[in-house]
Amino acid sequence: MNYAVVLAGGKGQRFGNGKIAKQFVELTGVPMIVYSLRTAEKNKNIDEICVVTAETEEKNVKDWIKKYGITKVKYFARPGKERQQSVYNGLLALPAKARDTVMIMTSVCPFVSQRTINSHYEKIKEYDATITVVKATDAITFSNDGKKVNRTLQKKKLYIQQGPQVFRYGVLMLGHKMYMEDEEYSKTDVTEDSELVLNIGVECYMVMGDRFCIKVTYPEDLAIAESLHPLFLEQERKYDEQNHQ
Repeated sequence: MNYAVVLAGGKGQRFGNGKIAKQFVELTGVPMIVYSLRTAEKNKNIDEICVVTAETEEKNVKDWIKKYGITKVKYFARPGKERQQSVYNGLLALPAKARDTVMIMTSVCPFVSQRTINSHYEKIKEYDATITVVKATDAITFSNDGKKVNRTLQKKKLYIQQGPQVFRYGVLMLGHKMYMEDEEYSKTDVTEDSELVLNIGVECYMVMGDRFCIKVTYPEDLAIAESLHPLFLEQERKYDEQNHQ
C-alpha cells in the first residue's frame, strides 16, 4: 500500500493572519489544503490519505473533502507541538506495514506536479527514501547567531529541498523512534524527515522538482501562487496529454 500523510496542523504564525491558519486560506477561491488533497487523490500510485489537523478543524476538512470529491482520505491524526511530532502522529494513524510507502506532503505547497510524484514512485522501487529538490540558484550563507557569517556555501553542489518526500514506512518510523529515544538528539529541532532517515544510516535519494512548487509562508507568497496557478495548470495539462491521464 502507498499512503500519503498531509500535514495541516500548523498555525502559520509567519503568515500574519491570526484568524485562520494559512493552509485553510483560499487560493483562487479554494482552501489551500484542497490542492494537496486533489493532487494525492489524482495520483494513481497513492491508495489512502491521512490528514493531520486540529480537532477543531476536522469538520471543516471533512466538509471540503465531500465538496471537492476527495475519496482517498481514510484517517485523521492530531498535530504535535513540532512538525516531527505531527508526522509521527500521522504515521501512527496508518495501518501500514514496513515495506509500504508513505508520502509526506504539506498543505501549504499547493502546486506539486504529478510528474514529481510519479518520479518518486519510480525511485522508491530502488531505494528506501527519496526527497524532492531543485538546484540552488544562489549561494547559501550559514550563520550561528544570525548576525555574522560563519560560512558561505557556493551554489554548485547545493540543492533546495521541496515537498513531497517518500519513504518506506518501516524506515521512517524507525527514524522517528530513534530520534525520540535519543535524549540529546531529541532536544534539537528537526524540520525534515530526511534528517531522521540519514541519522539511522539510510541513504536518501533526490528527485528533481520544479519552480512551481513554492511554499506559502508569507502573505506575499499567496499573491505569487495566484499568479503561477494558470501556468501550473497548463504544465499539468500537457503532462496529462503526454501520459494519457
